[in-house]
Amino acid sequence: MMKRALAMMMMLGVLAGCEHQMTLEEARAACTKQGGFLVVIHTQKVTMTGIGPETDSPGDCISSGKFDAPAAPAKTPAPAN
Repeated sequence: MMKRALAMMMMLGVLAGCEHQMTLEEARAACTKQGGFLVVIHTQKVTMTGIGPETDSPGDCISSGKFDAPAAPAKTPAPAN
């Protein structure tokens, strides 16, 4: 649910011409407030001159409810006679 809310907020911001992205701290606070854990994406730019500094950006907010759903049973094909 948090993922959809963040996506909608970001899309509305783009449509409105606002280019403000949530900072890592803002995203972490919003996710923690809803009882989840924020996934942090670590990236580095690689060029011919070397590797750039590591940049952290917010990812998905993972809540414990995502792991409560039972797994779907695997569909096995019917045996051929």
